[in-house]
Amino acid sequence: EVESALKRAAEAISKCDALIFTAGAGMGVDSGLPDFRGSTGLFKDRSVAMSYEEMSDDKWFSEDPLFAWGINYTQLSMYRSCVPHSGYDVLLKWARNLGKPYHVWTSNIDGMFEKVGFPPELIYACHGDLHHLQCTKDRRTCKGLEPDGSDEVWSADVIPKDLDEEVDEGALRFRSAESLERSCFLCSRCGRLARPNVWFCHDKNYNVSRASIERGNGFNKWLAELQDRQAAVVVIECGGGLAIPSVRVQGEDAVEGSGKGSLLVRLNPVHCKVPAERGVGIPLGSMEGLLRLDAEVERLRGRKEKV
Repeated sequence: EVESALKRAAEAISKCDALIFTAGAGMGVDSGLPDFRGSTGLFKDRSVAMSYEEMSDDKWFSEDPLFAWGINYTQLSMYRSCVPHSGYDVLLKWARNLGKPYHVWTSNIDGMFEKVGFPPELIYACHGDLHHLQCTKDRRTCKGLEPDGSDEVWSADVIPKDLDEEVDEGALRFRSAESLERSCFLCSRCGRLARPNVWFCHDKNYNVSRASIERGNGFNKWLAELQDRQAAVVVIECGGGLAIPSVRVQGEDAVEGSGKGSLLVRLNPVHCKVPAERGVGIPLGSMEGLLRLDAEVERLRGRKEKV
């Protein structure tokens, strides 16, 4: 059954007009990253009695900044040191070698697609990313100096990479307030505490960056044009979860509105159920699934070259 699903998916990839690569938290598991809610969750074996949703709240930056930045610095440190698994390389190879237009749409905040070499302008991260910062103050109060507000979000590269020892690993919090008095944790305009440019589960102050708006609009326009001419669009969905199904819904909607030959390829070891007519579910993790799917794609390409 898995083999037939892989063959169907590979045939659709070879014949389609465009590709969309979508990814949720499950995509990073094979790279050693947590999935936040499952057995490999970031908060597993910690001394913090909270759910992920309770921790993912911008209120902590005002109520308990040591805790807020302890969580987020722990994640940032993980993302910086993480090596993307070989499934990312498969997607990049397809993007470069198959000659088909493509976009990346992800709910992940880890920056792995950029790290592996995808052009940033073709990546839309719907929840922002941990590699950029913004002020904790309302943007109406702390406005950027540039007319377009492009300086309201800045790179998190200013934060040092050697602060792990200052964080209590079990409690997920910085041990001392002095850690957050560094200029790298402060807004350069108003001097208040900075925060990641991430849309938390509970968030009243997420500042959507100019770049993110442009990428989102670019993706929507591109997809609309494909659907207007009823192009065949294949969505490769990797690790899209059910708790916050943004990735799953995006892929299903993209395929439903596209033309004949469109297909949703859902890689998920547990939740791989798909719409009956235009979907194929493959019960494999992202890395294994992509590697095996690539073998089928290469087999088809080799057959065509012989003909």
